Amino acid sequence: MYISISPEAEEYIQQNGGTISIMLGVMRGCCGGEAPVPRIILDSPRELSSYERKTVKNIIVYTDKKLNESTKIHISLSKLLWLKKLSADLASESP
Repeated sequence: MYISISPEAEEYIQQNGGTISIMLGVMRGCCGGEAPVPRIILDSPRELSSYERKTVKNIIVYTDKKLNESTKIHISLSKLLWLKKLSADLASESP
């Protein structure tokens, strides 16, 4: 699994404890469909057995074991006025 972190996101994470968790949630549509959606939390997960621990740029990253090992994750920081939010973009390599 390849994880990249933008410089802005790296600084924000370091200012907020230096640890993130990336979990895989599900977004359900009104017509019965669903899509995987990554969610980032600025903390370690409550249940460590469901996550793998990695260190990227001196940041401790816990990734959900449901994520495919060939997944590429890019973490960036979004800003709207004074609000800041981490986001994760997922991309899987083709076989």
